[in-house]
Amino acid sequence: MKKVFLTGLLLTTSLYMAENANAQDIFSILADTYTSNPTLQSQRAYLRSVDENIAIAKSGYRPNISLQGAYRDGENKIKKGIGQGGDYNNLSGSAVVSQPVFSGFSTVNSVKAADRAIKAAQNSLSNIEQNILLEASTAYLDVLQNRAIVELQKNNEELLLKKLEETKERFNVGEVTRTDVSQAEARHSQAISDRIASEGNLQASVATYIELIGKEPTDLSEPVEMIKYLPSSYDEALNVALKNNYTIKEAQHIYASKGYEVYANTGALFPTVSLDGSIGRNKAEQGEIDTTTENAEWGVNLSIPLYAGGATRAKIRQSKYQKWQAQEGVLEAKRAVKASVLSAWEYMKSNESQLKAIEAQIEANTIALEGVQKEEALGNRTILDVLDSYQELLNSKVNDVKARRTYYVSAMNLLASMGKMTAKELKLDVELYDAQKYYEETKGKWLSLN
Repeated sequence: MKKVFLTGLLLTTSLYMAENANAQDIFSILADTYTSNPTLQSQRAYLRSVDENIAIAKSGYRPNISLQGAYRDGENKIKKGIGQGGDYNNLSGSAVVSQPVFSGFSTVNSVKAADRAIKAAQNSLSNIEQNILLEASTAYLDVLQNRAIVELQKNNEELLLKKLEETKERFNVGEVTRTDVSQAEARHSQAISDRIASEGNLQASVATYIELIGKEPTDLSEPVEMIKYLPSSYDEALNVALKNNYTIKEAQHIYASKGYEVYANTGALFPTVSLDGSIGRNKAEQGEIDTTTENAEWGVNLSIPLYAGGATRAKIRQSKYQKWQAQEGVLEAKRAVKASVLSAWEYMKSNESQLKAIEAQIEANTIALEGVQKEEALGNRTILDVLDSYQELLNSKVNDVKARRTYYVSAMNLLASMGKMTAKELKLDVELYDAQKYYEETKGKWLSLN
């Protein structure tokens, strides 16, 4: 039903929103944006840096290994008493290993907190992806709209020029007055002004298009295929949004991460246990005495925190407040999404109804113009009446173009609220960025610098 309705609307304005075989459809433009937009690329790089937090957190499970060495060279002088002075030197080296055994559950909770924080960042990237694609599609529609308006204004300017020349000829033979000529001249001048203004708007929208998409727009086509992704009802849209919206998912993961941070900070109140070992060699020379010793030892170290100036407890309280803040963030995100879905849905439906009304208005204004022209030829109407009819028909066509643009923008905002304005959901012909793949690679790294 929806597709049939929009197809009918397209036919009414095919003269100024025409499609052709070489047209750039919106999906190919969004694919270009997905692969080349610098903002999106930089956010992917940022997510890779956030992925490293899991490796940082996991370092609490892993041993610390170090090599230590020292060399000393000096001289002993006996000032008083019994003993032998002289030059000496000392060379020592050792390998030290410390393996954490128990850290009050701080490490395990730090890993869980990092994992949830990374998932929040992944959803943030998906949200940014949606925003970028939404901006690109809006820029696409703005160029399409402004090109159509420029064509309408050019056609109107040509039409009014012919009307002005016709009026001047009729004035020369005494059929109309000088006032009629002045009215025709005024309308033609207004048409020139409107055409210049519309061309300025077009150039501004082209600049935005190039900034977001990275190339000049060529032959663009109305994105009728986007309609198939729309929900059939408001309830469906809201249910999908509450389940899939990336802002809500991000807020939920942040809340979970803050909860684990509370546990991680609380772990600082518990004892810590580590298993330590070392192997060393020491060579000392003093005078004619040369001594070499080797040692190997291992042991278990236990540390029981009693008081650390209040910093530990302050961090626990701080993390609890941050968890509270994150909890409210989830509620805020859900409310914002509900408002966004309702707003986008109502705008879309109202624009759909508006398009029907404008279609009827265009048809009525076309018939009215024909009638006024015939009545003016018979002397029952003035030239001003004809000029007014021209303007009313132009206004209705311009309003139709603007309403189309607004309809698609509201529809795409609805898709974004539902979490459907992504390369994956729109089935763009691109290689999808796999954030989870890079995360899995990162969390298992021990020694790599890349």
